Amino acid sequence: MGNDPTLRAAAADRTGGGGRLIASNHAKGAPVYTPDGNRLGRIERVMVNEATGEIASAVVNFTLGNSMGIEAHHEHPVPWSLLAYNPRFGGYELRITDKQALRRHL
Repeated sequence: MGNDPTLRAAAADRTGGGGRLIASNHAKGAPVYTPDGNRLGRIERVMVNEATGEIASAVVNFTLGNSMGIEAHHEHPVPWSLLAYNPRFGGYELRITDKQALRRHL
């Protein structure tokens, strides 16, 4: 972006005023955890709204024996709004703990 204030302002606007950007290939393979740190699976890919360019969801591969009771090794789209990067885990935290509520989203 260099020193061009117009480009910096445009980038800040697209990221909500200075949010962190991540390349989609860095999200792929990132682990997904419950809020208490149990691993649920990993992000296979992110889905982008073609019209707005915003991330709509992440396709998560839920792994065998996860604590949310999702079938083993099945991919499900998870709304991006339910995921937050958690540096404590080095991956994404699924911000929902109720199994029934999660199933409604999947």
